[in-house]
Amino acid sequence: MFKRIYYGWIVVVISFFVISMNSIALFGFGVFIKPLTDEFGWERGELSSVFSIAVLIGGVLSLVSGRLSNRVSPRIYMTIAGLSLGTGFMLTSMATELWQLYFTFGLPIGITLSCSIIPVNATIPRWFTRKRGIAIAIPAAGFSLGGVIGPLLVESLISGSSWQHAFIILGILPFAITVPLAQFVKRPPEDIEQVVESVSDTTGLPKKSSSDGFSIKKDVLLNKWFWPFACIQFAFGFSTQMIIVHLTPYGIDVGLEPIVAAGILSFSSAIGVLATIIIGPLADKIRPAKLQTIDFTLLAISLLILIFARTPPVFYIFAFVFGFARQGAGLLQTLTGVEILGVKNFGFYVGTFLLFGTTGGMIGTPVAGFIFDATGSYTTAFWMGVAAGGLAVFVSSLLIRHKP
Repeated sequence: MFKRIYYGWIVVVISFFVISMNSIALFGFGVFIKPLTDEFGWERGELSSVFSIAVLIGGVLSLVSGRLSNRVSPRIYMTIAGLSLGTGFMLTSMATELWQLYFTFGLPIGITLSCSIIPVNATIPRWFTRKRGIAIAIPAAGFSLGGVIGPLLVESLISGSSWQHAFIILGILPFAITVPLAQFVKRPPEDIEQVVESVSDTTGLPKKSSSDGFSIKKDVLLNKWFWPFACIQFAFGFSTQMIIVHLTPYGIDVGLEPIVAAGILSFSSAIGVLATIIIGPLADKIRPAKLQTIDFTLLAISLLILIFARTPPVFYIFAFVFGFARQGAGLLQTLTGVEILGVKNFGFYVGTFLLFGTTGGMIGTPVAGFIFDATGSYTTAFWMGVAAGGLAVFVSSLLIRHKP
């Protein structure tokens, strides 16, 4: 007889596909910038602000979903995410004014982010005491897979038909994939949660009883380990989201063919899968905080390469380093957070960190667009991204001081 599959792995696989769908939306947006600005005459700064509003809404709503993550079933969250994403894409296909995109793209994407990233990062660590790094790495690989598929899929749909048709097709996918799969997501049984919380207690102090409250002042505002994570998330969001949105139009501006420019972004996401395969198991053996510092160093180096990229080979070198570091950073931030902050209220911590990350992205993405509109170049914006990456390296190194 076949050995019964541990249900935690089923939750992991479902999360892989759900995160993949979200990633297609995020990575595909940059491909829409050129056709939308060409058709409607919108400025890149104005259009990229739609993406910023989306991630900001996701960050704000994540405070709520994170706080309720221990009480609301992840199945409900993921179902809402699928319905919101599909409906939003369908409505965006009919947009003719810029302000409409804030409601048809920005709001639905924000809801989707808060109702998918939070339950995944809050639920999966509770299913595992061993192999947690691998378990968290698999949905992270889904983010990379969506990043591989998204730009090429969107570019192919736009080239073969129109940007409206591309949004319609993208709107069908969440209804067909995310919503049905979400019905099989479960919380871990109570006995597993108790074991995980016991193993994850890194304070060395007696555990609180389950009835003890969670204090924003004590556990967040006065927690000296909270603020380094918040700073890292802000810097990470600032530097990476501007690249995700503006890389494709930047590549076209310097002479790459549109399908090649979209392919650079897809290639970076494919390398993210490699990063997941390597870093997930490695983080079960080496402290995630140490790996995270190395990873952010690579991320800053990749942005330096991008500044001087003008030919496809240099773009691919950038994409290799950026894709590996970006994916590794997302995974290692979760694992480092679990190691230092524990899992009991990690859903709230993830939501709060996401708010800082989306705030950074909300600033960095339109700033890059407005700088291009004013100067005709992304160089200044990318140097700002390098500075943010350097800040992340410094602050991440401080977390190594924490003794498990």
